[in-house]
Amino acid sequence: MFRRIQHAGYLVEDIDAAVAWYEKTFGGAKIGGGEAEVGKLAFVRVGEAEVELIEPADRSQLTGGGDHVFHHIGYFLPDLDKVVADYKARGYKFATEQPWVNAAGYRLIFFDTSCTNGTRIHLTDSSTMKW
Repeated sequence: MFRRIQHAGYLVEDIDAAVAWYEKTFGGAKIGGGEAEVGKLAFVRVGEAEVELIEPADRSQLTGGGDHVFHHIGYFLPDLDKVVADYKARGYKFATEQPWVNAAGYRLIFFDTSCTNGTRIHLTDSSTMKW
């Protein structure tokens, strides 16, 4: 079902410092970002992988892991609408009624964490893949 992992998302204390760390440590390149409802976002490509960095507007979310906390994982898959309909028919819940487009231009939907043992997982339409 999954084509590949799209990215891992991390909550960070300082978005600029986190981007600089990925650039210096792994040779990453910032490929996007901006302001969002949840806070500041940055997307960094490191080789074949992508990392989403989130400086949350609500700093209380930065608990249990210092200034770089795992937040979620996203998977690319074909035919997002069909997959979502199939999961809904099987009783799975999603955090939103319909998929939406994020700051990087990816069309995605998060599972409700009550259906994923508390893990934040989103499914991303592979046709919106940029690389």
